[in-house]
Amino acid sequence: MGDRRTFKPVTITIKGKKKTLRTVLQAGNTLLDDWPEQTMAAKKAERLVLDVLNDVAEPEDVRRALIAAAEASGLKHSQ
Repeated sequence: MGDRRTFKPVTITIKGKKKTLRTVLQAGNTLLDDWPEQTMAAKKAERLVLDVLNDVAEPEDVRRALIAAAEASGLKHSQ
């Protein structure tokens, strides 16, 4: 999977624990396993993960959607 599915790191605090995400797969796993609530923004980010895996979106699209999902859920994040 290599570099084509990586993005600039984003650190998100979930349940008091900081997670630094660098790959589309890390983002997908975090959204599915750790995300506190299923907002529309989180669902959009999940769809973009699948789109990247199917080569119809870019990793940076996932990064932007992940940041939007964090903001929608009130999670602290650093870019």
